[in-house]
Amino acid sequence: MNKLSKVLLGTFASFALAVPFFVSAQEVEEVVVTATKKAESVQDLALSIEAFTEEDMEKNLIKDASDLQEVVPGLIADKGIGSGVSYAIRGTGSYGVGAAVVGAVVTSMNGHSVGTGAFYDLGFYDTERIEVLKGPQGTLFGRNAVNGVINIISKRPTSEQEGRVDITYGDYNQEEITAVYNLPISDTIRTRLAVTSQQRDGFSENVRTGQEFNNKDAMGARLSIDFDIGESSTLKLTHDWSKGNDNRNNIGAPFCETHALLGCNPLTVGGPNVPADSRGSTAALFNLVAGLEGSAFVNQYAGTVVPDNFRKAYLTRVPEYSSEFSFSAIEFETELSPELLLNAKLSHTSRDYFHMNDNDYSHTTKAYPGVLASMGLPPISWQGTFGGTFNGDDYSFTELVDSERTYEFSNAENNTIQGEITIISDYDGPFNFVAGLYSYDDRSHNRYQVQTAAWNMTGAFSNHPYSSLVYGGQFDAYGGLPFYQTLILGGLSGSDACASGALGPVAAASPSTANPACLAGLLMAQGIQPYHVPTELGGYLNDDHVRTKSIALFGELYFDLSDVTKLTLGYRFNDDTVKDSIMTCLTDFDCPNYPLSQFESGEYGFYPTTEVIADDAFAYKVALQHDLSDNQMVYASYTTATKAGGNNPVIGTEADPYDSEETGVFEVGTKSILMDGAVLFNASFFMNDTKGMLISNIENAGSVNYNVDAEIKGFEGNIIAFLSETSSIDIGWLLVESELGDQTMPDPLNPTGVVALLDVDPTAWTPGVGCATATGLCGPTAFGAGAQSLPLDPAGAVTYGYGVDAAGNVVPIFKSAGYLCAAPFNPLGGVPCSVAPNQVDISGNSLPQSPESSYSIGFNNDFIGENGVTSVRLAYRYQAEREGNVFNQDRAKMPETKYWDISATYTPDNADWYVKAFIKNIADDQFVGTWAASSALQGGAQFATYTDPRIWGLSFGTTF
Repeated sequence: MNKLSKVLLGTFASFALAVPFFVSAQEVEEVVVTATKKAESVQDLALSIEAFTEEDMEKNLIKDASDLQEVVPGLIADKGIGSGVSYAIRGTGSYGVGAAVVGAVVTSMNGHSVGTGAFYDLGFYDTERIEVLKGPQGTLFGRNAVNGVINIISKRPTSEQEGRVDITYGDYNQEEITAVYNLPISDTIRTRLAVTSQQRDGFSENVRTGQEFNNKDAMGARLSIDFDIGESSTLKLTHDWSKGNDNRNNIGAPFCETHALLGCNPLTVGGPNVPADSRGSTAALFNLVAGLEGSAFVNQYAGTVVPDNFRKAYLTRVPEYSSEFSFSAIEFETELSPELLLNAKLSHTSRDYFHMNDNDYSHTTKAYPGVLASMGLPPISWQGTFGGTFNGDDYSFTELVDSERTYEFSNAENNTIQGEITIISDYDGPFNFVAGLYSYDDRSHNRYQVQTAAWNMTGAFSNHPYSSLVYGGQFDAYGGLPFYQTLILGGLSGSDACASGALGPVAAASPSTANPACLAGLLMAQGIQPYHVPTELGGYLNDDHVRTKSIALFGELYFDLSDVTKLTLGYRFNDDTVKDSIMTCLTDFDCPNYPLSQFESGEYGFYPTTEVIADDAFAYKVALQHDLSDNQMVYASYTTATKAGGNNPVIGTEADPYDSEETGVFEVGTKSILMDGAVLFNASFFMNDTKGMLISNIENAGSVNYNVDAEIKGFEGNIIAFLSETSSIDIGWLLVESELGDQTMPDPLNPTGVVALLDVDPTAWTPGVGCATATGLCGPTAFGAGAQSLPLDPAGAVTYGYGVDAAGNVVPIFKSAGYLCAAPFNPLGGVPCSVAPNQVDISGNSLPQSPESSYSIGFNNDFIGENGVTSVRLAYRYQAEREGNVFNQDRAKMPETKYWDISATYTPDNADWYVKAFIKNIADDQFVGTWAASSALQGGAQFATYTDPRIWGLSFGTTF
């Protein structure tokens, strides 16, 4: 805290010395917001808030959430795995993973919550303002506002017939058009229609095909109608719709340093676009089981083309994205009396989302030789169908599969109904209040899948060329792992059961599963029934149906203790219920709830584990503000908020719930307009104490969310100052320190806790036999002096290597089917790992996505000409290095980011038009935005989002 204290004092001292030099007749314009459910100036509120008017948004080149995060220090918004988006305010974010996880930041439109993913995809057009409320907003916004609220307020119809058109052209063939038309139907009915279209070529290229991706093709429309009912009532109708259909990224690229045992080295970052060594993932063993390879000890990605930057990739398929969103609201306002206003609001939100991505972010041409290649049979290829159907929509595709590939699919469908009744007072006396009732009812269906070529093959033996070449189609009705394990691992090289004659003389004549009689006998003896695995289950699947209901009573009381002192007391009671029906499977290898009868039907069925989590919680607010003068106010506040618990998306027959998250923040601040209105200075110091902050850990085939205590302390503020009649400067900053409480967690990519890797000495190893030692294991040797791993068995089903732990001990590491263990095991053979993973002490570590410093500086100057004004703005954005995970590993650190933006706008004196030229990211630098962890089953790469390249363009707009 010493660093923050010094910076705080230094900032105030520097500002005090600098203020006398600001001399200007210009005055800072105060922004009026509705953060307290009623219209008030930002300068009168005892809370930390940044508000951007339409003019501010144009000046800062803010068109969506991605742009907004560049302008607000400590605000982070980035896409994650599946359909989710992670947000952070004040450098404190939402760290849980799962469809039932509720974000710690509320994203809303006109005061009602919209999903974080939908909010990220929305464009900001025809917007009155954006309000960013920092810290817990539990009393008025409730439910899950533990870190803050981002609220878009759209423009309402006016009584004038008017319109506006804005057109932007830029590089990457960027074309954006927004048109607004305001039409009063009568003295009591007003309408407003806004439409927008955005198109842009891709920022990235698939160098294998030359196809561009990460493009944008989206459109939206909003219709608003206001009815005056009598002299004191208004009915407001809003319908907002948007749609996107393009090849934009979800996650940008993997980073990996390949390792034959682990897939990727868990101690290093590696390079972009590097696929994990398939021997360290599920792929290698299942390639053997599917009869695609003769050994599991084969890296399918050896020699793959690897572009070395963000803008290039070498993919089998480019991403596919589609999303459709709608928000409909009806709002009724009426004056119950001259002092009381009633506001009633009902809204419905829906979203349909789909995303497909090349999950290995690579393409290999290495053919599958086939397990019977030695018999002269040709390489394996087949027509494989990936994907499936979701709520009646078919998102599958069929292609020729002749080499390794992995695809991911994300589908989400949400429907939300919200209702709210609020009474707002405006008494002349010392007492006023806001009180209300709020209800929230959300139904969501979210499905996430990862499918590989091998899992696709094991779904149905009829796809396999051997079905006809070797067996004449006799086993076409079979599929699934029990069948393939019997075929490939149960006796292809010889079966004792068949040789014994117990299964008949024909089976004994050639005692191998290559003999149809032997295979048929073994299947019958083991009771293995014929079935095909549904396409949807052709890999990892997380299918989650969530119903979330919340009822809340809320209110704030405002007491004027004197003419210059005000006390605010806030209260909220939330009653939350989450019903989570979830099914998580790793094909038919691990799908415990799925009955054999459903497999035999050939159709996909949903057999969930269901958990109902009920929470009720109270949130409080106490704030005291005191006016030092008409333009200077100081305040102190303590606010709380609670985020409800939920259920972990893990494989199992029993639910795995996690607890709620509770946050309390003490804050002191000042709001000032100085130098006769020429300078605005707002600043606050905050101390955040969170109990049970949700932290996700990707463990094997699921996400385990841990409740971890954390403390965050920071100093933030913003300055707007007119330097002269035509120039001004604006500065925003955040300095923050975070610390996790006492907690241990396993590192799923390094469960043995090694700090360095060793190689295996292959001197005594014989291929197909093993190592000529008493244990059957070859010993360790220096890293780079031997082999990174060796197979423990002839088939390579289990591999092993070594590392050194923090105490200097040599530690063996075993891996099979992507799973890790410190002792020999065989998950496919039903022998689980007998050694629990090491627990890592994360106490005192910093939170992910929490930069120690971030700031934004903008310089504005108006050049007055004979016929108009040219306004030039130069802006610099900076964010310090951040941790990428709670383990604070060097490989997960995100580098500092910095950007320069510039724009110039010409507005004539006597005409209703403008023209603007702009450049975002002048230096054309691209940085890692955030890391998304992958599973050890995928090989342990780090998935990175990355920032946009330089974009320049020309805009023209006119009003009429």
